[in-house]
Amino acid sequence: MSTIFIIAQSNQNKNLLITPTASNFNYPQSVFVDSYNGNIWVTDFDNNRVTRFDVSTLTALDEIHSVATPQGLTLGQNYPNPFNPATSISFSVRITGNVKLEVYNLLGQKVAVLFDEIATANTIYSIKFSAENYSSGIYIYTLRTRTGIESKKMCLIK
Repeated sequence: MSTIFIIAQSNQNKNLLITPTASNFNYPQSVFVDSYNGNIWVTDFDNNRVTRFDVSTLTALDEIHSVATPQGLTLGQNYPNPFNPATSISFSVRITGNVKLEVYNLLGQKVAVLFDEIATANTIYSIKFSAENYSSGIYIYTLRTRTGIESKKMCLIK
């Protein structure tokens, strides 16, 4: 599992350590650093929110643990990518269980649930995502199981 620590300097020249945890971010989606205005924006998958941290100077953005693929699941890159109007997303799990495949916009809002049922272990699933009613842009698709979560980006061009 990857843990992100954001070390920043506040207006009082004190170092701040911001650690997204289960209590404040169930699934941090992305971090955007606005060094011009001194803000850090973090998007959260679960609560469909964007949180702003106001810091005057960013000292460091460091990842303490290496990024690891969640064990027990494989999420493929959608194909084709970029796509118009449809794309396919493949995945497999090592343990039979409940699986959710969801699509989010860059604001963290859920726009589609593509799969929400029990997936059989070691079976490759290929799910079609039709985006005829969506606007062009970057979307995030997320696979959730009881053993982990994995997300990837896809680009819709109309």
